[in-house]
Amino acid sequence: MAHLPFLAHVNFELVRVADLKCRRIYSEMNTDDWWCDTQDQLRAGVTIGPVICASDKTHLPNFSPNQNAWPLYLTIGNIRKGIRHTPNKRAWILVRLISCPPKGAKNTDGAWHSTVGTVLSPLRNPDITGPGLIWDYADGFQRQCYPLLAAWVRDYPEQVMVAQVSYGSCLMCEIPKG
Repeated sequence: MAHLPFLAHVNFELVRVADLKCRRIYSEMNTDDWWCDTQDQLRAGVTIGPVICASDKTHLPNFSPNQNAWPLYLTIGNIRKGIRHTPNKRAWILVRLISCPPKGAKNTDGAWHSTVGTVLSPLRNPDITGPGLIWDYADGFQRQCYPLLAAWVRDYPEQVMVAQVSYGSCLMCEIPKG
């Protein structure tokens, strides 16, 4: 949040946007209902630091001993999506490269869950009634902030692994396959 190139592209508070017919427009993370509901629980002057993670299994060069890995990326939802989605703005950071167990290994998903659980453990039990964190921002001010895991960007194979459901299952409901 203190990175100067993002100074003009960071949202600190809830914004409600409507069209001419007074219908709500959801254009950024800080215009969504979950932000509104969470922000309502916080004291005045306190902001949310929505953490967005992304992962996608990737193939490493052939000379590496383990040829597959999951890069774990992280960004914050306070950065506007137009900047966050632009690769040369570098709004995403690589937090960890999680190696994949070799083929045939037992509990391959468990290794991923264990590593991600360790990396994201500070976000596990947020106490939005507690003191929060004091973060430096690019505008020179310090603000009280609560980092909350808000979203995970992934494709279907990662969704299956993260949700620990069988391949081909629906991730949103309990309707049986077929």
